[in-house]
Amino acid sequence: MKHCLGLGFFLLSFIFLSGQGLPALGNWRDHLPLRKVLAVVNNGGRVDVGTAFGLFGYDPATREFSRMSKSSGLAEVKIRTMSGSPLSNQQLVVYENSNIDLVDGDQIVNIPDILISRTSAPKGINHVLWDGKTAYLSADLGIVVLDTEKRLIKATYRPSADGRDVQVYQVAIYENEMYAATSQGLVKCPLNDNQMADFRNWVPVTIMGAVHPPHAVVSWDKNLMALRGDSLFAMKNDSWSLVYIPAKPVTFIQASGKDLFVGTSQLNRGSLLHFSALQLPPKKIESDLFVFPTACAVSGNVYWVGDSSNGLIQVTGSVGQQIIPDAPAGIPRGMVSFSAGKIIAPSGFVSAAGVPEKNYSGIDVFENDSWKNLNSKTIRGMDSLPDIMHVISDKVNSNILAGSYGGGLAQISADGKIALLKYGSPIEPSLNSPAEFRVAGLAFDLDNQLWVSNPGTSQPLLLRKQDGSWKKFSIPLAQRPDPGAITIDIDNRKWIVVQGGGGLICFDDGGTPDQSADDRWRLFRQGRGNGNLPSSSVLSVAADKNGFIWVGTDRGVAIIQCGEDIFSTGLCEATLPIVKQDNFAGLLLAEEYVSDIQVDQADRKWIATKNGVWLLSADGQKTIHRFTSSNSKLLDNEVFSIAIHDQTGEVFFLTRSGISSFRSTATAPALEKRKPFIFPNPVVPGYTGTIAFRDLPDRAWVKITELNGKLVHETRSLGGQAVWNGKNLQGQRVNSGVYLVYVADELNQMQLAGKIVFIK
Repeated sequence: MKHCLGLGFFLLSFIFLSGQGLPALGNWRDHLPLRKVLAVVNNGGRVDVGTAFGLFGYDPATREFSRMSKSSGLAEVKIRTMSGSPLSNQQLVVYENSNIDLVDGDQIVNIPDILISRTSAPKGINHVLWDGKTAYLSADLGIVVLDTEKRLIKATYRPSADGRDVQVYQVAIYENEMYAATSQGLVKCPLNDNQMADFRNWVPVTIMGAVHPPHAVVSWDKNLMALRGDSLFAMKNDSWSLVYIPAKPVTFIQASGKDLFVGTSQLNRGSLLHFSALQLPPKKIESDLFVFPTACAVSGNVYWVGDSSNGLIQVTGSVGQQIIPDAPAGIPRGMVSFSAGKIIAPSGFVSAAGVPEKNYSGIDVFENDSWKNLNSKTIRGMDSLPDIMHVISDKVNSNILAGSYGGGLAQISADGKIALLKYGSPIEPSLNSPAEFRVAGLAFDLDNQLWVSNPGTSQPLLLRKQDGSWKKFSIPLAQRPDPGAITIDIDNRKWIVVQGGGGLICFDDGGTPDQSADDRWRLFRQGRGNGNLPSSSVLSVAADKNGFIWVGTDRGVAIIQCGEDIFSTGLCEATLPIVKQDNFAGLLLAEEYVSDIQVDQADRKWIATKNGVWLLSADGQKTIHRFTSSNSKLLDNEVFSIAIHDQTGEVFFLTRSGISSFRSTATAPALEKRKPFIFPNPVVPGYTGTIAFRDLPDRAWVKITELNGKLVHETRSLGGQAVWNGKNLQGQRVNSGVYLVYVADELNQMQLAGKIVFIK
């Protein structure tokens, strides 16, 4: 079985999409880490690189990157290896689940045969060897033969002692025989389909009485090379000899023409050995950037070395330079946020029960369509901040405030300096773990005061006032709760998640945080009379534009819409809303693990779960979108958190497999009168996508007319953006010409706002 995806005339030999850029309305893009390199191919002057989450190309002449991932045509996200044909520009992309993409000219052909096969044996693919138009796949079940011309699997060989499945690490062709390094040892067979299909024709090959089998075998410069442990052996004229024992453990072995490359690494210090002849000692290539080398290609006197930590490294002479596209450094799992024009994605993870992951990977920041990595490699002191889960940008100075679950509260300035609140600060250590300073929630209220959760302490709720002074609050409930995430509603009330399944707290300081007499507290938990949440394990909270509180739990969603009766236990209970989808109605996301809820500028609700993403109408009664990894370009069904870029409408999803983003239709309304931005304009021949009108007042009416005033279309903005499909009131595509765009605000004051040109 195969599926073919044509990508059009604009693609080059390796079909990379150049750059990223803001996607069109309704389109997706990925933001994937590209530092874990698996393969490097010298492709006619351009270097093509396969990484664990996508592919990228680099042109040394122009210093430009191109990239390819799921959003641009690949079938999957997690890549096992990539291999390029030595005879053509074909590339095989092999995924961890054994799915395969063949990238060929202007097409991507998916070959899922191994993935969908019904065998119960492991299906992992460990290595690819090209022989003309045939690719031999060393797999956990044997050797799979792929005909890349017919694009189908034509045979499977099982070179085992009994013909059963056997794990094959790597194969090599040498003097018209195929050698296979397997879990049962090194074996060989004449290079003949009929003979290789019969397991009895595969005979054992012994290397100097070895007990442990080799795990790699390559053909190089009229020699057969085998790697056993960290010892390199060579066979010539049916005789094996020990060639080399590196000083460090071997990370990879790769033959390319007359070159043999061996990577080594120990204690995060890597090196590369380049053998040019069997009788000559190897040339040692070193760089401080080498951590764990995985692949190499040579162009003239330039070495292109792939590393599992530092991406692609260009080594010229004794100088190494890191070559990586703009991307996040890893797979962040924290609570992503949009603040002060920035998407801020923390890497830390703390479970709903308050158990940290001990992640020190830092923060990724997306601003002006570019990623910046804030971690121990770029900022001194970041390695002391485990599990940064909550982040926010300071509205006064745009510094990033990062809450670490163990390392305190960090303020990171634009120039990369850290001011840390920990010992001797208002942030106190946990009573049970005196070395841990836990920050589990951050939020600015309507008065620009910072609220901080400091669980595990006697006064776990903190306030930094506008003058910089701090106040601490005890939480006067029956049991001392450990506060987590904090949400501020339109009435300046604080909604505080209680870790460990403790429910949800509402706190109103009466506008006088220094006085406790008017403070009001309420705890919402599962069950009628307790707040009527579907579960006391609260995972997420969002306040919408009507002041309603949307609560996500491990068993669905509840809405608190009580107004001033919130603190009246007998009067205020959460409701469990009914939503309609596919002509059926039921409790909203009943039994779903709702990890995050975000409200866009049109008051619609974006809901993240372990089974994809929902977009609900403003009243929550209708499903507008349901995104999964199978029906969309969403990278993974398990979504940790969501952030919405108010200026562009782009919605960012932190998933288990990386960051996806979707260009939605709702943006922030213009706060002052301005000329709307219309795009695309002009509308060129063949364009059938959505036309957008941005920088509009909130819920503005947009009318499109012909020059004579005849109405063509009218719509209303979602927040500050309206969209049009280019069709008139009769559902027909409009003709070529100039059309007038009128905009009316909430007071129905209509004015000519611009023109749009159609060219058919």
